Amino acid sequence: MRIEKKVLNDALRILGKMVCQTSPAKVFRGVRFVGTPGDVLAMATDGEEQVSLRIDAEVEGAEDFFVEYRVLREMVRTAKGSRIELKGRKVEYPAQEAVPADATVVELPVEFAELLASAAPIINRNEPRAVLRGVNLSKDGITVTDGKQLLNLPCSLALKELITIPFPLALLAARLHDVGTLAAWTSGNSRSFQITIGNFSWLGKTPSGTYPNWKQVIPPTTHSITRLPFTNRHR
Repeated sequence: MRIEKKVLNDALRILGKMVCQTSPAKVFRGVRFVGTPGDVLAMATDGEEQVSLRIDAEVEGAEDFFVEYRVLREMVRTAKGSRIELKGRKVEYPAQEAVPADATVVELPVEFAELLASAAPIINRNEPRAVLRGVNLSKDGITVTDGKQLLNLPCSLALKELITIPFPLALLAARLHDVGTLAAWTSGNSRSFQITIGNFSWLGKTPSGTYPNWKQVIPPTTHSITRLPFTNRHR
């Protein structure tokens, strides 16, 4: 596989948010490249979530190999030309859950990723409750809280029921500005989601716990974009 150094560097900036370089499992420490001429994917997983990017790269026939993240970073750092020759090994990679036919699929507006970037600073990523480290999505928009203050950003989402996604670190790194889709479905005792925007795809499961009833702390006359003391500390 041959790839422009800039293309690989941009992909690593996003996929690196999903890589766990200290994991004892090799598959979580790097990037898988898979594809055929004209259709190449680079992907990374931490075992809970998976991010995929469709990238511009030259391949001959079918390719499917894995390279550790630190090796890829070193390639970018030391490459003398603008193109890099990529080779790796085949690994046993976790199967990606397919979006079922009965999943709820809604359109995401072009400004969705930018709204997430505006909301992210409110989130306390050290919060012990996983659900409060996430982003709540509903027909009322995007809602985040750090347990003391709350921010709701109106956003047109045709959701019949709310869903909370994990902190969108890789999505924020992608700096997207395009329409997309959100698919959500129940699988066994868990709820899964997939966000697809342009060449970016993020698959994962919703965090455990119930998101607080944030509407009860917003007075009826308050503007819908607001930061307020948030005292609903349900556990």
